[in-house]
Amino acid sequence: MTNIEAEFGAAMAVYDLAPAEIIADGKRRRFDAADDKKGKKSAWYILHGDGVPAGAFGNWKTDLSEKWCGKSDQTMTPIENAEYRARVDKARQEAEHTRLQLEADAAAACVRILAGAQEATEDNPYCVRKGIKPYGLKEFKDKRTLIVPIRDAAGAVTSLQFIYEDGTKRLKSHGKVKGCYYSFGGKPTNTLLVCEGFATGASLFAVTDYPVAVAFNAGNLEPVAKALRGKLPGVRIIVCADDDRFNEHGNVGMAKAKAAAAAVGGWLAAPAFQSGEGQPTDFNDMQAREGGKAVMSAINAAKQMTADTGPDLVATRKFVKESIVKAAAAWPKPEPLARSTPEVPYPSEALPEVVLMAVREVQGFTKAPEAMVACSALAALSLAAQSHYDVARAEKLSGPTSLYFLVVAESGERKSTCDGILSKVLREHENRQQEDAQVDIKRYEADQAAWDAIRSGILESIKLAAKSAKDTGQAENALRKHEEMKPEPPRVPRLIYSDFTPEALTYSLAKKWPSGGVISSEAGSVFGSHGMGKESQLRTLANLNQLWDASKLTFDRRGESYVVDGARLTMSLQVQESALMDFIGRTGTLARGTGFLARFLIARPASTQGTRFFTEPPENMPALARFHAQINCILQVSPPINERGGLEPAMLTLSPEAKAAWVKFHDEIESGLGQGGELQDVRDVASKIADNAARMAALFHVVAGGIGPVSVEHFESASIVTAWHLNEALRFFGEIALPDGLANAALLEDWIVAYCMTNGGDTVSTRVVAQYGPSKMRDKGALNAAIQELIEHGRAVLIEKGRKREIQINPQILGGV
Repeated sequence: MTNIEAEFGAAMAVYDLAPAEIIADGKRRRFDAADDKKGKKSAWYILHGDGVPAGAFGNWKTDLSEKWCGKSDQTMTPIENAEYRARVDKARQEAEHTRLQLEADAAAACVRILAGAQEATEDNPYCVRKGIKPYGLKEFKDKRTLIVPIRDAAGAVTSLQFIYEDGTKRLKSHGKVKGCYYSFGGKPTNTLLVCEGFATGASLFAVTDYPVAVAFNAGNLEPVAKALRGKLPGVRIIVCADDDRFNEHGNVGMAKAKAAAAAVGGWLAAPAFQSGEGQPTDFNDMQAREGGKAVMSAINAAKQMTADTGPDLVATRKFVKESIVKAAAAWPKPEPLARSTPEVPYPSEALPEVVLMAVREVQGFTKAPEAMVACSALAALSLAAQSHYDVARAEKLSGPTSLYFLVVAESGERKSTCDGILSKVLREHENRQQEDAQVDIKRYEADQAAWDAIRSGILESIKLAAKSAKDTGQAENALRKHEEMKPEPPRVPRLIYSDFTPEALTYSLAKKWPSGGVISSEAGSVFGSHGMGKESQLRTLANLNQLWDASKLTFDRRGESYVVDGARLTMSLQVQESALMDFIGRTGTLARGTGFLARFLIARPASTQGTRFFTEPPENMPALARFHAQINCILQVSPPINERGGLEPAMLTLSPEAKAAWVKFHDEIESGLGQGGELQDVRDVASKIADNAARMAALFHVVAGGIGPVSVEHFESASIVTAWHLNEALRFFGEIALPDGLANAALLEDWIVAYCMTNGGDTVSTRVVAQYGPSKMRDKGALNAAIQELIEHGRAVLIEKGRKREIQINPQILGGV
């Protein structure tokens, strides 16, 4: 071996590359890398021995490509330097061409292998040992080797991973892996998990139901995260690390996961174990040893990587921005659809921990929209606490903690299921109170019957005396005394009204129990009731407004007159958009002019129908049980009812810091109400938001077991949630004012964006829209008109491939989500 060949070999040895021989003839030669199976030849080199000694080498498996020269830049003449660079560039181009050809051949072979394989079953030895399901993988017909397809961001198969019965893993020779992954589906969400191995991904998917991308090795975490960030700019990426703390060469899994999370502005989740026995490392180990609840807690505890914990976020944001700009460069700037309020994810992280965990547990089972589940939970909390606490926002500004929720959604979104699960403790309390009061009720009924009989006798004696022209004074005095002895019915809680008439509701609040809640998943019957008829709608709306304020109501009737004083009311209604629009049309300006709809916290969540695949009911729901226990603690305390039958709740106050935050929040809202302000179209709703934020903060304080004034943390969390509801009101009322064509276009675009953010890509077929999209889009004419509006506004194009029609959304819109 000449000195040139020896020096070139020494340069390759630095990268653990050692060909059997080195020949300086200017030809590209391939050889096995250190970790290659014999004959795979993933490594390569080219060495020129004539002229200026120069060459290049690399490893396709690791994307290594290095150049080498026998002379330094300082000792080469300009001609020699140019010759050297030309040789190196040519060598690299040839190597790159070969690599691409090998990858293409490998991808074609992978497709053939998948086509000839069979569906893997749950009794696959590797799946059984790892405690996972195969989730659509395949296996060879004559052996139980799992086949995991590896795909690029466009969905094309690039390689395969083979997992043998003993857990040994091999990748298809020359298949592309960098930036490619295997993905699990999952529920519609703005959260995506990235991990190393298939078993880890299967455990994460089984526990969280979040979409999961498997990168196959620690070094590929960052390329996969970047590929997904470029594809889904608005999604929250959580990198789920392998904790290789037992590795004598260092914790590669944790280091690479941190770098991947920081590179895309993502979050980092790490497994935790009570014991290091057996050297557990990943989330599959954690599920097996600690259970699914511990895994979910670790994901919920994920922390965002910042400049303090990872690479510079300026570079990260630049990367994200560049990926969006690159995709959008070929599109025109989209024209607005006369509305500029995008849908944003429900801020569930702002909920108190006991509420958050219950909401996620119930949502994981029901698969209803997260915002809907949260509204059901907060309505249950409002109904339980409203009889015990009022809240003071400032001096002489105080009110109840009652909340009104209005969820605009189609029938079948499972609100009644969510209400039934989350308010179960309220119904059970109501039933127990009814049962305990049976003796008192029977005694009252007997006393009332006796009182009625005596009264009838006195009246009869007065009639007889009057007929005989006798003195009735003594009988009249007896009647007056008897009236004073009229028995009072026992106060027995009636908490939940699924349907009501205004008269029955107010009478019940006045005479039976001063705290109640109207909870209905079919509120069309409420908005279309007799009380909302033309003759009585103004009176009904005014009464419900005053109940929100806990104001005094007086009812003079031909029969029995009564007063509602000190009552509290919670409302949690789901209504179909068509029914609500009909109500608004019938009431004209009254629904908003009276401030009725303004008092509601509005939500119009995207439907989850079409994605709610069956899962077995959980054997137990510990987070829900904890939530119910907190509610039950509130219910067990007797409410402060005065002698008139009204409530006199304790007054909660805001801490000085919370008061300052409330003032700032109030003023920020106020600044948007003026002419030209961003809130001018929802002035009625916005004017109540600061009040609702204080009410919700008090509820957060109560359910968290707070003592003393409401903390600034609870107020800030409540302000985040109520601000989200204000944004929903902007979306809904903004679209009411649009012509039907633009309103439908806005509705269609919102759904497509949510679909793309969940499933990846920027395209959806019209068949999928008609099957799973908004109900209005099931009308072919309305769908075509909405598509045309999006096209004319530069917000989408229609791609026709034979009989297949696909809507492609402008990536500038996806980038802004």
